[in-house]
Amino acid sequence: MASKEICVVGIKVPNGSMVKTFDVCIKGEDVYNYSDSGVATAHGSYHASGQQHTKIGRKYVDWTGEPTGDMEPTKIFREPTGMVSGRNDFWTIGWEVSKLGTILPPLDNADMVVDARALRGDIILGLKVSVVASGTKDKASIVGYPVIASHRFGKSLCAEVLAFTVTG
Repeated sequence: MASKEICVVGIKVPNGSMVKTFDVCIKGEDVYNYSDSGVATAHGSYHASGQQHTKIGRKYVDWTGEPTGDMEPTKIFREPTGMVSGRNDFWTIGWEVSKLGTILPPLDNADMVVDARALRGDIILGLKVSVVASGTKDKASIVGYPVIASHRFGKSLCAEVLAFTVTG
């Protein structure tokens, strides 16, 4: 049986309470991101084979991002997780800070806590999940937006969660 490591990601919202954003789970050489907002059964995964996909339950989410322009399953193929030599991103999500407390479920304990108490309500708080190789340098920004919190976990395979703010 493959080892299993879980990281629960929470946010301290402006009123001081904590909400749950998602779980990141490493099972062997597969990494899963389980969302707890909107569609609880939605998840993204990045597998040892290199396949990345997004599903709701057991069905692929369809999108028009492929060359045909037709609706197709959200499957892409990248470097296998065990061969990542730097950083491979596979999940990004964000919310307006003023809405965090109403759209995300309450949470008591988390492995990573992002403190959003001092952020303006109109700022977007983004979170990005990546598979990272050991020795990979920390990121200070995501496409120019500052990283405000980071957390890495995992023994043989390492996942990283970065929190960043987007301002208009």
